[in-house]
Amino acid sequence: MDLDAYRAAAQAYATELNGAHLRRFAGLSARWDPVAIHARHVALWSDDAIEGLRDAGSRPLLRFAVEARLHARLAPVDAARAEAEAGEDLAGLTAALAAEEDPVARVELGERRLDATVRRLTPLAAEAVEQVRAEARALGWPSARAMWAELQAVDLGALAAEAEALLRATAPPELPAWVQARHDLPRWRAVGRPPAPSLAAVLAALDLAPRFAIEDAPRPGASPRAFCAAVRVPDDVHLVAGDGGALLHEAGHALHLTHRPRKAPFEDRHLVDRATSEGFAFLLEELGGADPLRPRRLAAALLHDLDVLDAGAHPGLRDRYGNRMAAATGLDWPTAPWLTDADPLLSSADYLRGLGRAHALREQLGGPGWHERPGAGRRLAALMAA
Repeated sequence: MDLDAYRAAAQAYATELNGAHLRRFAGLSARWDPVAIHARHVALWSDDAIEGLRDAGSRPLLRFAVEARLHARLAPVDAARAEAEAGEDLAGLTAALAAEEDPVARVELGERRLDATVRRLTPLAAEAVEQVRAEARALGWPSARAMWAELQAVDLGALAAEAEALLRATAPPELPAWVQARHDLPRWRAVGRPPAPSLAAVLAALDLAPRFAIEDAPRPGASPRAFCAAVRVPDDVHLVAGDGGALLHEAGHALHLTHRPRKAPFEDRHLVDRATSEGFAFLLEELGGADPLRPRRLAAALLHDLDVLDAGAHPGLRDRYGNRMAAATGLDWPTAPWLTDADPLLSSADYLRGLGRAHALREQLGGPGWHERPGAGRRLAALMAA
């Protein structure tokens, strides 16, 4: 396989897809047709391409090809899910939960959200899970778990054991007394935590000039949640502004990508180690205050995702999910989202390892309060470029 030709084709695909995603969800365009974009680049994840990447021993490019193939297969399901979420106004229900002071009214809003989840989203989530499991077998892996273990270069059994150990060794965090159930979390995030510092203040304190474009103009159709769009790394990276905590997290990704070496191969620019990238994102997000629920919730999410990958959309996992999440968070937790909360692409493994990387990075930078030390931004930039 001509890896240089493959890299050039992969760059063209990433630029087209991420550029279109940026324009749509920054409110710059109403057009968003990922199915058509995938169709123009289907050769990147053909059987021959995947076998060629296996033979070449390029794990980052192999993961890229397999994930692109899965995203292409799942694009119609994702579109149906987005249509269902819009039709049920789930974003509006979540915003209403964040604004609602009355706990009884929050219960009602939460029930409406769960009803929509069961009626509209659960069948689509089940379809996505089974498609990923089937594709893993079609590509020659014995299971989806085996596929992700190889592509992520991680011992998932050992990682699951670490997650279980974390849950045994720690206790659910103490939250305000009025936070009793999952439906209270949007309100808690809105008013129960200190406001995050502005991105400008964080970058100024680190003496880092953003090398990425910041899209913060209010536009119809723009995503309410911050995201990072890597159109071409490191020179064309965009941060679309949104809520504070997510903004700092996504800024961590944008900083990391814009410090990648310009002349490095595609995989060393665009396909940075996912856990390391999440480590930088969590490190920056923590400057706005760490989420006390996150470690235990991610540990429980990983265990649930592995269960779903192993057993598929088996209804016996529903109660296990509810019990596990309730034990992890200390909150009343519904069983209804057991499939919609599952991620068959196993991002939870990257996130959980990313928390560990954030801790290691913090220690490399001098421990707690690292960002207040002279030269902190320079040292952070050097780690991002390594």
